[in-house]
Amino acid sequence: MGHGNFSDMIFLALSAIVIQWFFFPDTLYEDIGPLKAQFHKDSSDLEAIIKFGGALLLMIACAFSGVRWNPTNGKMAGMAIFIATGYTAYSVFKADAYVFVPCLLYIYVAVLFLGGLHIFAFPSNPMPKKNPEAKSNHGNFSDLVALSLMIASLCWYFYPDHLFQDLGPLKAQFHPSSQSPDMTLMIKFVAGLMLVIALLLSGVKWNPINGKLAGMGGFVASGIITYRSFTGDGGVFVPRLFYIYAALIFLGALHIFAFPSNPTIVKESKGDEALLPNE
Repeated sequence: MGHGNFSDMIFLALSAIVIQWFFFPDTLYEDIGPLKAQFHKDSSDLEAIIKFGGALLLMIACAFSGVRWNPTNGKMAGMAIFIATGYTAYSVFKADAYVFVPCLLYIYVAVLFLGGLHIFAFPSNPMPKKNPEAKSNHGNFSDLVALSLMIASLCWYFYPDHLFQDLGPLKAQFHPSSQSPDMTLMIKFVAGLMLVIALLLSGVKWNPINGKLAGMGGFVASGIITYRSFTGDGGVFVPRLFYIYAALIFLGALHIFAFPSNPTIVKESKGDEALLPNE
């Protein structure tokens, strides 16, 4: 079972981060006790990527609580979290001239890392027996969305300049003048979050139960990204990359929420671990 265990603690911690980013963003620009301010100067583009990252964290949080993690289905997402948190921690350390300066991003990284460690190495549920009705995700719609988000993530990691350029009919997501160390740091952090969602979609065998909460989180996330993009352009639709990402997240959420690839498996007898519904 997921509720009440360590996965739910990670859900609550990530939810607290989401609340901070959406409702108390000023706390990111000021010292909090021993923690130094995470960012130096506010800007509309930095605010936009913070909201984008908060939306992705919400979907990840919901997946932590909604999936019954076992030794198989958490491996890919766990690996993605290790990559995302390791790269982010190194980037923060490097940005501070290789001196440890306590800041909020280290806390966010620690929360994600503990969640990744839990689902990768210490899941709460045993390995279910093979079920002939369970289908692999590979090649289905979850994997198609996952592949798209993975490509987007890699582009953010290795060619972030594309976010500041027009791409055919798509206008630049961010204004070139907004480039800064803070923006670079958030771009890399959000790239990691996209990678986590991609491997979540690919690594879990979604059924009508375990995709409901993550699907709801995805609907809210895509709605937030779309609304924030629209209002950020003064209530005028300007084609930008964030709309594409919002559409991908919505389609992935729709699949796992309403059209999962695997059926619900009813538990036939008490203690029969082969028939747990949430693989």
